[in-house]
Amino acid sequence: MSASALSPIEPLVAFLSHALVVAQRTFAAIPGSPILVRYVRSSYRNDPGRSLLELILVIFAIRTLMQSRTRSRSQKGYVKLSEKEIDELVDEWIPEPLVQPMDEDEAAELSALPVIAGPSGPRPKLASNGKTVLNLANYNFTGLQNNEHIKERAVEILRKYGLGSCGPPGFYGTIDVHMDLERNIASFLGAETCIIYSQGFSTIPAVIAAFGKRGDIIVADRGVNFAIHKGLQISRSTIRWYDHNDMKSLEETLESVAKETKKKKWPLTRRFIVTEGIFENDGAMSDLPKLIELKK
Repeated sequence: MSASALSPIEPLVAFLSHALVVAQRTFAAIPGSPILVRYVRSSYRNDPGRSLLELILVIFAIRTLMQSRTRSRSQKGYVKLSEKEIDELVDEWIPEPLVQPMDEDEAAELSALPVIAGPSGPRPKLASNGKTVLNLANYNFTGLQNNEHIKERAVEILRKYGLGSCGPPGFYGTIDVHMDLERNIASFLGAETCIIYSQGFSTIPAVIAAFGKRGDIIVADRGVNFAIHKGLQISRSTIRWYDHNDMKSLEETLESVAKETKKKKWPLTRRFIVTEGIFENDGAMSDLPKLIELKK
């Protein structure tokens, strides 16, 4: 090939080379670019398919950010409606109901539910006949919500700190009353310190997950409440179940775990027994002395 044939290409090659050098210098000036380069090189060397997928995702993200969020009138398929046509479409539109109508069974079930008149408590009055009943499905079993002193203090706190959607420090932010309460609880229990959670349901999984880790063995009662089930799940420990509140089944399960550990020559692991003092689901009480005896 003659030199005259190559001459028209030389300016283009020179331009591309210069543009590439400028692009490299510009990219190198970006903070963190060496880290990105090392990541791409190592990723491509170990898994080229992953690098290609990541490149496609980056291109898709850039395209999504740069494209128009609304359809332009100049775009293909755009239909301009007159005000009359818009009004007709609005009049013809029939929205779906937010809640489906109740059937006869649901209506009968709803009408049979007792309605409480006045504040909730352990002994409320029914709106239907004014009869005082014992409410066993109420968390306010102590009646503290209706205590006048607590009501007055609640009003004072609202006026001083304002009203938020939640009270715990994890949502509202840590303030002096939270720290005072933690100190008082720790002093009452004789503990070094205390942590306030938003509710019991979030406390239980957090405590279980703080102790139980992957590789640990937890022997748990089949009748524990839902919060404990979630705590066991997120702990990622090996779970072994025993029959509900059955100390004989617990003993057999502990012996089975010991034999399995010895047979498979597992490394020494931590083992926990998880149960409830008073079971939330049925009100049964655990045999604590027997539990302490078996855990030894």
